[in-house]
Amino acid sequence: MNSTPASFLRRLESFEPSPLLAYGLIAFATFLWALSVVIGRGVHTEIPPVGLSFWRWGVGALFLLPLVLPDLGAKKQMIRDHWKLIILLGVLQVGSSTCIMLAVNFTTALNSALINGSQPALTAIVAWFLIRDRVTFGQSLGITAGVLGIIIIVVRADLDVILGMQLNQGDGYAVLAIIGWGIYAVLLQRLPRELGVTTTLFLIITTGSLAMLPIYICETLVFRPVPFTADVVGIIVGMAIFISVLSVFLWNAGVRSVGPNRASIFLNLVPVFGAALAVVTLGERLHLFHLAGAVLVCAGISMVILFKRKSPTSGKPDRSRQNGDPHK
Repeated sequence: MNSTPASFLRRLESFEPSPLLAYGLIAFATFLWALSVVIGRGVHTEIPPVGLSFWRWGVGALFLLPLVLPDLGAKKQMIRDHWKLIILLGVLQVGSSTCIMLAVNFTTALNSALINGSQPALTAIVAWFLIRDRVTFGQSLGITAGVLGIIIIVVRADLDVILGMQLNQGDGYAVLAIIGWGIYAVLLQRLPRELGVTTTLFLIITTGSLAMLPIYICETLVFRPVPFTADVVGIIVGMAIFISVLSVFLWNAGVRSVGPNRASIFLNLVPVFGAALAVVTLGERLHLFHLAGAVLVCAGISMVILFKRKSPTSGKPDRSRQNGDPHK
């Protein structure tokens, strides 16, 4: 069996998960993102946020380079035709993740989780505005149920918590991240499928890392540099492989299979997974409101999946949107 990087890349590029598998991959991607937030909060006093983001994306690009290098020449014309969109997607992806790393330096987990709960609704709005991807009534109910579940979790079913919340600098960074990811999820569909999932990922994180380089240099000179100890290097490499590469690969593959609206509802799992990780790693107690919120989140995800938009002519699910092609 031919096991060269080129043959392995072809298998990755032709990977098109079924909708059922795509939902599982998207859910696992959100788990990895929740893990990245926990790691970011845990190391924010040791590793500066922009430096952590820059190096984990940069190392991720280097990890992918041997796989995609044989294929870049064959796709150079396609890359030239879409270079502006590729750069924009890179800035949105890497820039949004950097905003989250900045956010956990300033804001509370409560505020950032509540802001994150607005992602599915925001993505649906962006999808309608940019590609006129409509949301059914049932999907709207699912989005609402998911947001309500997140609110119950992050405010601990306590109205006083809501009344006592105050926005701060970190909340602003979190809002920017959510907006960026919402636009990214929609615009990603405009890249041709022929470019390939892995090559697309490499181009996005490479251009995003290069765009972040001037900010990283400023942080190093003005704030503090990244301390390249053995522990820090291990954290960066681990995040690069499992979060920057694996999670975004799974997310991109899932979005192209089921579309941004149904994929984005799974982002409500990020604070749910985050709470679970806090229980396991930090010894925090699991309360009834956690379970109630998780049930609503899962119900919302199920409703968004089940209430698919019908084709106006055939009454069947619109496969062009499910396949992530806004031009069909």
